[in-house]
Amino acid sequence: MRTGNAAFLLTMILHLGAAMASAPLRLEGVSIPPTLALDDQTLRLNGAGVRTVMLFVVPVKAYVAALHSTVPLRTPAEAMESREPMEFTFTFLRGVGVSQVRQAWLAQIQSSATHSYAGFARDRDLFVSLFGAIAPRGTQSVRLANDETVMLENGRELGRIPGRDFQKAFLSLWFGPRPVSAELKTALLSSPANQ
Repeated sequence: MRTGNAAFLLTMILHLGAAMASAPLRLEGVSIPPTLALDDQTLRLNGAGVRTVMLFVVPVKAYVAALHSTVPLRTPAEAMESREPMEFTFTFLRGVGVSQVRQAWLAQIQSSATHSYAGFARDRDLFVSLFGAIAPRGTQSVRLANDETVMLENGRELGRIPGRDFQKAFLSLWFGPRPVSAELKTALLSSPANQ
C-alpha cells in the first residue's frame, strides 16, 4: 500500500473512532449521551445497563441506568473509593407512581446498602422523600460531587445531602456485596465500547 493511501486510511479510522466515541449509546430506545457537563468538568459515560424486576413472576424492564464519571471506574473498589465527581441517571421505561417510587428506593436501600453511620436513617428518609412520580422516559439522577449528594428529577434539583458517608452508602447499593442487581453492577463498570 502506498504511503499516501495508508495515511488516508489511518485518518479515516481515527475520524470514525472519534465519531463512534461521541455518538450516544442506545439501550431500550433510551439515548445515553457520551458526556455530561458538570461546572467546568466533563463526565464521560462509564457504563450503562437495564434494571429488570420481577412482577408476579414476570420479568419487567424497569429503567435504564447510566453512570458518568470524570475518571474510568472498572472495579467495585475503584467506584466505592473514588472521590471524583460522578452522576447516576435512571431513565424509567414506564410510568411509576410516587408511592411506588419511594417504596422501590427504600427497598433497594434496605436490602443493598452496606455502609451505615450515625444519621444514616435521617439521610435515607430525606433521600427517599424527595423523589416523586415519574412518567415514562422520565429521569431521576443522583450526582456525587464535593462530598455532597444531589438528587435531580428530569434535570431539576430536588435537594442535597451533605457528607461523604451518604455517598458511600449510595455507592454500596450498586457496587457493594449485595448490589441491587449483579448484572447492573457489571454493566455500570463496563466500558461503553464493550456494550
